[in-house]
Amino acid sequence: MGIDLHIHTNFSDGTLSPEQVVKKAVELNLSAIAITDHDTTEGISPAIEEAKLTNIEEIPGIELNTHYYEQEIHILGYYFDYQGAYINNILKKLQQKRVDRAKKIVEKLNQLGIEISYERVRTIASGPSIGRPHIAEAMIEKHYVNSMKEAFDKFIGEDAPAYVHRAKLTPFEAINIIKQANGIPVLAHPGLLKDQSIIYDLIDNGIMGLEVYHSKHDENQTEYYIKVASENGLLMTGGSDSHGEEPLLLGTISVPDKVLSELKKSRK
Repeated sequence: MGIDLHIHTNFSDGTLSPEQVVKKAVELNLSAIAITDHDTTEGISPAIEEAKLTNIEEIPGIELNTHYYEQEIHILGYYFDYQGAYINNILKKLQQKRVDRAKKIVEKLNQLGIEISYERVRTIASGPSIGRPHIAEAMIEKHYVNSMKEAFDKFIGEDAPAYVHRAKLTPFEAINIIKQANGIPVLAHPGLLKDQSIIYDLIDNGIMGLEVYHSKHDENQTEYYIKVASENGLLMTGGSDSHGEEPLLLGTISVPDKVLSELKKSRK
């Protein structure tokens, strides 16, 4: 049996509902999963309720999008108080920023002759966490582009004509938010960072773990991050970063059982 501690649902930018994720995990003979939607906790409770009907353990998780020195940095949080007012008040503000940004991007696209509506983007998003992938889907639907990549490259990616900057948390703020909610902050997919030196800044500022095992880490990267985590007393986590894509990434990453047992020991 395996574990997968990095999964997205349709409450952020995934395509499967929390219940569908749990059912897929059962089919794949997984023993534990973590729903880690972007900037929202709303998919956690449905997953936990569905998991109660199975032998699967659902671990409360989240992925906070942050920015630091022109670099996108994602901070995972585990075992935090996902129903608490503290973190959910912060998340509501982040969701509103996402909405404001999406509306501005749609407005820019309209000015470029791309006739999509914010209302349609909102419908595509379905969950509370709206983002550029949902805008890209609306563009594909109306045949302005043929793929997500084309939408980002030509219109909504950085330096593209309809790009809109969104004020984001710093990774240090995200670490503090997760800790204040009695959770465990972990750096997501460090292998995707442009500047690896940020890892040591995060260590100095209280990060508790590294996502060592990830679908976009090769064997050498995994070995390197195991070494970094071991030398700095950090927890190790791992997951597929599944978004419900085909072929499905869920459960495809081999994550040692001890990863979860060590994570549990660090709970407050």
